[in-house]
Amino acid sequence: MYSLVYSRARRSRAITRRYTCALTVVTGLVAALLTGLAGSASAAPIGTVGDSDFEGQTSRTLSAPWAGEGPDYKGIDIGLGYQKTGRNNAFIRTSTRNWNAVTQKVPVKSQTVYHLDGWVRTSGNFTTGYLGARGTNGATMVQKNYGKVVSNGAYQLLHMAFNSGANTFVTLYAGYIAPGIDSWVQIDDITLSDTPYANWAGYEVVSSPVNAAPHAVTAVWTEPLFGCRERHPDNQLGIWVGLDGVANSATESLVQIGVVASCQGQVGDLYPEYQAFWEVINAGVDTNAQPVPIEAQPGDRMSASVVRSAADPANFTLTLDNLSRSGQHQSLSKRVPSARSESAEVIVERGYSSPFDVTWPAIVNVAFSYVTVDGAPLSSYDVLPAQARQADLGTVYGPTPATTDSGDYSNFSVTSRPG
Repeated sequence: MYSLVYSRARRSRAITRRYTCALTVVTGLVAALLTGLAGSASAAPIGTVGDSDFEGQTSRTLSAPWAGEGPDYKGIDIGLGYQKTGRNNAFIRTSTRNWNAVTQKVPVKSQTVYHLDGWVRTSGNFTTGYLGARGTNGATMVQKNYGKVVSNGAYQLLHMAFNSGANTFVTLYAGYIAPGIDSWVQIDDITLSDTPYANWAGYEVVSSPVNAAPHAVTAVWTEPLFGCRERHPDNQLGIWVGLDGVANSATESLVQIGVVASCQGQVGDLYPEYQAFWEVINAGVDTNAQPVPIEAQPGDRMSASVVRSAADPANFTLTLDNLSRSGQHQSLSKRVPSARSESAEVIVERGYSSPFDVTWPAIVNVAFSYVTVDGAPLSSYDVLPAQARQADLGTVYGPTPATTDSGDYSNFSVTSRPG
């Protein structure tokens, strides 16, 4: 339904696509309206990574806008199944102790804070990998170390922020120094953005050099009262938990369940409607938001979970309970073969529509409790906060710092504050 884009075009689906979709409730059913942006710019915005997902590469040899550093074997895997998303990824494979990297020179705005994201997967026998950015003088501006494997077979997200300073170009790089024996790294989805905002607000636990790939997420919340502003009849707000939502590409996957509130009726006679939903995106194929036959009203205590099967990783169990109403329970089994479960999300989301006329409520306060990822509190992980911003008012929506409850669960709130 939603999904965030971390570089911060980030992602959204459910209610949905983080950026190019919206979900509207019609006659009690949920239907996601996928709408594209009107037209496209003739040139990429300053700070945009060209061919960020390597899908434009047509041979095993790196080609523009990408380049290579170091003397050893590197190139493109095309349709081999090693990618994070899409069909292609870059790779480096060597046994020598040389520095080798995949690089791209990207124009940037000076004195601007940028957010750099990239996904890597490694052979696990080295700890000397780095993703980062250099200035025009060749000096390292920011970098993060990788190499340690905490989840076999999982891509790891490296996320960092830096100020471009006086630079008008930066060189992005992802590479490593081999340990003297056969080793490799696969690289995909490198993005750069000058905004920290998307249309999600909450927390994400993402597979990384310190986080294992998550397989289960749970949360409880009280459904808030949703107001319909007369000038925005398409208003909507979704609350959900999910797995695999961080990817943002045409072949992304996502598994989620929750509740969406939407304004119904005509301008001058609008009323809020609440609908429980589930949604699955499998390699870019979207079920759109589908109704779950559970009543949900303001003040109801809702509990949701998504769990990936250990015995069959393509199988997911989605559960939703209305703890305030007897007998309101649903458990669904869905097959999502392409989902890697490389992230877990607890999110409040506003849907996008075209033109971008769906706005957040002026005030948001959603308290989550009993939040766990793989049965552990958020304090067990290096969490990634997701923030949104109200375009017309400048209000920022985001999570408060997570706190643990009895050591087993986390509690946090998504609130609105001045931008």
